[in-house]
Amino acid sequence: MRRVLVVHASRHGGTAGIAEKIGAVLRADGVDAVVEPAARMPDPSDFDACVIGAGVYMGSWVKDGVDYLERYAPRLAGRPVWLFSSGPLPGSSKEAVDADDPYEGALGPAEGPGSGGRKKVEALSALFGPREHHVFQGAYDPKDPPKTISERLVRLMPASKDILPPGDFRDWDAIAAWAHRIASEVAQPVPLG
Repeated sequence: MRRVLVVHASRHGGTAGIAEKIGAVLRADGVDAVVEPAARMPDPSDFDACVIGAGVYMGSWVKDGVDYLERYAPRLAGRPVWLFSSGPLPGSSKEAVDADDPYEGALGPAEGPGSGGRKKVEALSALFGPREHHVFQGAYDPKDPPKTISERLVRLMPASKDILPPGDFRDWDAIAAWAHRIASEVAQPVPLG
């Protein structure tokens, strides 16, 4: 049985929920899936493949996700890796994206203002060559207290009510379909690397 490590960096639980769903689908498809937060820094060495995801805030992955990629990029090389980002909300500036550019959906433009978070994830990804980087819409509950100063500042802006619609916009069917595809690839009898 193939083993897959599903790692998530989640600030308010939305990305963790996506990771748990991916893990459940993989297990239902006969894959030994282990789901762990990036903050625990689980070592990918004992796994055949990895799925790594992070919430995105203001165009950047949650720090634990970036830290995980920085620490383990050399060990991720040579094994199948899938990345996902969670965070764009309906009506946000990141919602309309170029279908050929998976990073733009959550991490912004390739160049210019707002490209720093994207450049960081792209540079780290280049060290191990992920098979795919998928973007899922996120969830936002304004009653959940902000966790960082930048979140507090954004919520104080009057326009935040227009650009941060409350609700759970995660498409569970799309998440499950993506996880089924990963399970299918991982189950192939050919070498995964």
